[in-house]
Amino acid sequence: MSAVRRQDEVLRRVEEATDELVDFTRRLIRIPTVNPPGNCYREAAELIGEELGRHGFDVAYSEPDHLPEHTVDHPRRNVVGSLRGVHQRPGVHLNGHFDVVPPGSGWTRDPFGGEISDNRVWGRGAADMKGGLAAAIYAVAAVRRAELDLEGSIEISGTVDEESGGFAGVAALAESGVISADRIDHVIIPEPFGPGRICIGHRGVYWFRVEAEGEIGHGSMPFLGVNAIDAMSPLLEAFRNELVPKLSQRRTAMPIVPAEARLATLNINAIQGGQA
Repeated sequence: MSAVRRQDEVLRRVEEATDELVDFTRRLIRIPTVNPPGNCYREAAELIGEELGRHGFDVAYSEPDHLPEHTVDHPRRNVVGSLRGVHQRPGVHLNGHFDVVPPGSGWTRDPFGGEISDNRVWGRGAADMKGGLAAAIYAVAAVRRAELDLEGSIEISGTVDEESGGFAGVAALAESGVISADRIDHVIIPEPFGPGRICIGHRGVYWFRVEAEGEIGHGSMPFLGVNAIDAMSPLLEAFRNELVPKLSQRRTAMPIVPAEARLATLNINAIQGGQA
């Protein structure tokens, strides 16, 4: 079978799986995995694990019980599915987080209802990123249903706490060797980044925990106290004048937006322009 025919067959299988994919996404949305504090993580991980198992993956769970984020009331649980192809390598790992930020106010629909309206699935996590995690699982399912051999191995992980740094999620899996460069050659994170946009890496991030101490003083005699906010001013200025410019100037030899993605973006813009 030619490469074009293989691609067409996979895409056909993707279309056939639309109802399954949408249903699974809706079921994930209905689990309110709100972070903070980290609700319903075990329930969501087990739902993902069941779906991975249904599509032929070997499934394993991991709880970082050595970390402070993992508590009796809010246990952290990650899930990883593994699928061996003809060979062990190359290895491809697809990762998606299933925690979501609090819904906030102003919703006109149930934020955890998974409602379908206007040909869209509505709810917290539909885009960021339960929909992407579901898409990863069904992308692999489509390849298998097309009866194509996988040359290498595929792993799919559903992880926690991305919205609060990922320390009990991807970081914990990497530190424990569950996610390892010894097995993995490529990583894909299907988190939506705008229509037609695919990026490689990002500039990075700074993480700080800063404590400023002051001394109380009466409003009539503020000179007897020490204002902790004022004491932070030089640090904030250093952030603004030194670290922010350094971060914005970071560059990599890798093309951040692959040529194929730039072409796709141009095509989408051309279509949108024609429709306008």
